[in-house]
Formats: sequence, structure tokens, C-alpha cells
Amino acid sequence: MKGILDLEYALLREKKPDLKYRLRRRTYEILKTIARFSPHPRVILDLGTAEGRMLEKIKIKHPSSLCVGIDYSLPLLNYGAKRFPEIKLVRADVQNLRFLKEETFDVIIAAAVMEHLTYPQKMLSESYRLLKKNGIIIITSPHPFWEKIANFFGLIKGDHQSVMSPKEIFGLCKNVELSILEYRGFMISPAGMVGELKVEEILAKIGLDKFFPNQLIVFKK
Repeated sequence: MKGILDLEYALLREKKPDLKYRLRRRTYEILKTIARFSPHPRVILDLGTAEGRMLEKIKIKHPSSLCVGIDYSLPLLNYGAKRFPEIKLVRADVQNLRFLKEETFDVIIAAAVMEHLTYPQKMLSESYRLLKKNGIIIITSPHPFWEKIANFFGLIKGDHQSVMSPKEIFGLCKNVELSILEYRGFMISPAGMVGELKVEEILAKIGLDKFFPNQLIVFKK
């Protein structure tokens, strides 16, 4: 894996406006997706949960759900365990989750995770095994076009292993027999702007959301 985050990242997300905004938008999009496709999940798994900040917001929205977060960074998990005791945090490689029982989860989330993995196919295979029948997996990832632009101008650190196109992600999921439910783009600004949600809604109606900097894909088992 490339770009494993540390405790500094969690602390920055508490004070840097752009990082706070991006987390808030991802959380908003994922909660909206859960409400649409799995409104009453009993068990939720968040892969690459970091300190569990997003998962804690999901727990607030779904207080009766068991919320489990997986991450490889022990400092982040220790920090999150103190801050968010309502969720369960576990250290593991999201590409190898054999210790978890199959068909356990109603919803699996992989937000901004796939681009950091050496073997994203393994994560998807594990997700398929862990999903209940009719369970969903929600994936967010940067769009490769905008990733190239950001790299060219030095706007990101370059800690991504590989940023895949929608077609490439669809192909990986098809390999494990996941069916696509939805694809959409989101977050046209990395730091937010006035009326952003309304602007995105208008652009999506004419099919331009597929060119947005971030992509969200929902698959069903």
C-alpha cells in the first residue's frame, strides 16, 4: 500500500478547512447513498477508516447499526478509539480480511481507498465475500483526468498507487460478480464554494457529472 496516513493527518482534519470540507462532502454523499439503497443497515464496514471520523457521523445517523472500521495505521486507530468509542475500530490490511466472517455486512464503504492499494482487486474480492446477499459497496475515488492535472501543478503529494477510470473500476467489480447500481461525480471544488450542491445538481442533469473531480460508484451483491 502507498500513502498510509498517520496521526498528523487526523489532527490536520480537525483544523484545515479544505480537509474538513472534503471529509464532510464524502460523508454527505455516502449517507445519501445509504439512505437510497440500504436505508436500514444492521452492520456497516468502513474500509480505510483512518481515525473513524466519517464512520462516527454514520453511527450518529444510524445509531442502531453496528459500525466497524478497518485501517492499517495503528496511531490513527488508537486516536480514534479514544475519540469515538461508539464505533469498533480494527487494525488490518483491507486487502486481506479473512478473519471476518462471510456475508456479515449490509453496507461496505471504501472512500478514497482504492487509489492507495497495490491490489485493489483483492479488496473487492474480500468485500464480495463479506457482503450479505443484496448488500452494497460504496466506492469513492478521484477521477484520473483531474488527478493528472493536480499532479502537473503540484497540488497533491503523489501518494496514490493508481487512480482508475470508471471503466477500470467497473471491470474489477465485474470480475467478482458485483452489479453496478449507480455512478455519479461529486465535489467540483476541493475546498467548497457557495451553492456548490446546486451547481452540481444542474450539471448532473445534463450528464456532466462524469467529468467531476471525484467519482462515486455503488455496487450490489
